Amino acid sequence: MFARIFRSFLIVAVAGASISCAVGVAGGLYTDMTSPGVLASQSSYTITPESDFESLAFVEGKASGEIILGLIATGDFGYGAAIENAMKQCPNATRLIDIIVDRKVKSFLGVYTKITTTVRGRAIRLKKK
Repeated sequence: MFARIFRSFLIVAVAGASISCAVGVAGGLYTDMTSPGVLASQSSYTITPESDFESLAFVEGKASGEIILGLIATGDFGYGAAIENAMKQCPNATRLIDIIVDRKVKSFLGVYTKITTTVRGRAIRLKKK
């Protein structure tokens, strides 16, 4: 009886660890970690402090998604969704600068994984010339 239960647990643990590796999660049994994200812009715009823009507020936005059994994925944990949620805090803003990105991953045996992207930055309004 014990051998059957242990074998079943081992199968679930190995499958979960495999799924965790497939989605880039560090721990096979349990993961609860935050790591820095990367946000690289494909365009550049040079602004000079306070002459080209008005600083409005520091804002934070989050976006989350869930993965079940490595088979079903829901939500949007992308940068775009997190930035959009941050910009909602300051409706007059036209840009977000000085952006910092963190990605939090929580996973249990790879059976259930939740990924949350957090974006923090300064909301600004560009001045018209």
